[in-house]
Amino acid sequence: MKNLGIGLILVSFLPWVTVAAVPFLAVSIAQKAVLVPVLLGSAEVMFWLGILIVGKEVAERYRRWLNPRYLWEKIRRSFR
Repeated sequence: MKNLGIGLILVSFLPWVTVAAVPFLAVSIAQKAVLVPVLLGSAEVMFWLGILIVGKEVAERYRRWLNPRYLWEKIRRSFR
């Protein structure tokens, strides 16, 4: 069950990436205006469902991976 939760968390980042491609789609502006909030809303729902499934302990363990300071330090150490 935890694998499903972690999968939902990882898949929730895909709609955020897809939002960057929306301006280049061959659809009307009105459709684009509807598509962006739908993508962002679905990303949030998937993310929070994943958090609910994996539980607080697992979410806090992986939380530091998404911390920009932690990632920046990791990048800086790899280039030294």
